[in-house]
Amino acid sequence: MILAARRDRREKDRETLASVILRSRQRRSSYFPAIALGEPGWDMILQLYVAECSGRPIDVTALCGSTGVPKTTALRHLDRLAARQLIERRDDDADGRRIFVLMSETLRLQTERWLDATALALDIGPP
Repeated sequence: MILAARRDRREKDRETLASVILRSRQRRSSYFPAIALGEPGWDMILQLYVAECSGRPIDVTALCGSTGVPKTTALRHLDRLAARQLIERRDDDADGRRIFVLMSETLRLQTERWLDATALALDIGPP
């Protein structure tokens, strides 16, 4: 039981760290308005991780919109992730016009390892 509680806390800490990083990246443009600082692929990965942790599905439109770049650019980044089998697109059974995006297990583990290393580097301990 203690091990499960520790794991739940680690997952929540990772989700919180990913959310903080994502919000910070989004706010950054207000401090540097004349500089293009986008990394749409990375923003998508963080957004997918946060959505998965919170149990909220995210669709292609919302995911692309979260990047702050034109939709065609965001779709190219999404296609690259799909080509590497890091994400999966699934039709919405309730709405045939909508497609959900899910992380692969490989991408989830890579993201968790990065979040753990970042937490250590920030000296806030492993999530």
